[in-house]
Amino acid sequence: MPEPPVPLRSYLYAPGSRPELLGKAYAAGADAVVYDLEDAVPADRKEAARVAVARQLGQVAATAARGPQVHVRVNPARDGYDRADLAAVVVPGLDALRLPKAADPQWLRALAAELDELEARAGLPAGHVALYPTVESAAGVLRAGELAGAGPRVARLAFGAADFLTDIGAGGPAHGPATLAARGQLVLASRAAGIGAPVDSVHTIVDDPAGLREGAIAARQLGFFGKAVIHPAQLPVVHEVFTPDDRELAWARRVTAAGGNGTVDGEFVDRPALARARSLLALARTLATEDTPATKEDER
Repeated sequence: MPEPPVPLRSYLYAPGSRPELLGKAYAAGADAVVYDLEDAVPADRKEAARVAVARQLGQVAATAARGPQVHVRVNPARDGYDRADLAAVVVPGLDALRLPKAADPQWLRALAAELDELEARAGLPAGHVALYPTVESAAGVLRAGELAGAGPRVARLAFGAADFLTDIGAGGPAHGPATLAARGQLVLASRAAGIGAPVDSVHTIVDDPAGLREGAIAARQLGFFGKAVIHPAQLPVVHEVFTPDDRELAWARRVTAAGGNGTVDGEFVDRPALARARSLLALARTLATEDTPATKEDER
């Protein structure tokens, strides 16, 4: 199975047709920024957006300081993904492609072959560009396992709630009951394929921290990790929800100290609880949330 990718809590979208926002998004504090060439860009601005995003990628590549990962959402085409988009953005500075309307694993395999050539042409290491297929339809959900297993470039699946709800003729919030079965399917497919946990959809109301928090908590409890956002103001809530808190870490240390046997805080713990505890501690170390070095109990 492929090695799961580094956990990213937030994916901040910025429209490619707004060049003045691209650098601001990069510096906003997200774990990843997604430069959008698809839905956020009017049809008559596509070429200008490609140019602006390519220029921004060049600036990212020239920056010595480490910043967020940089992803680009490209446009779908009749037989895969827009080749003009790909030619423009598969350059140094790019880390991953966000692939909308994903429903056919053959598209992903064909794209992987194209990327082999594009990476070589751009001087990028082979296999550098990861893929994030976005599932936005019933057809995509039913083929989630195939999408997740479409090759080593596939890092995570992402969920597009708005388009999915439209496709099935349902309503309600992105984390509501109409999406529960679909989101659960993405979690199971991702785990079975050995890729990273899926990425949650955007919360489209910017000035609604309570709704944002509710949706992010629901996603994490379901088995998602990370959430797309549309405004920097949403970042603190999303980062908080997807970062283990002091209570979780204290519980995890008590469980590891007990070796996963007996009771902790009156609760019976066993090997699954120990695995969960170790996972939380490892995540906390990766996210650099702990102020002190890992103890022996953390690494047991």
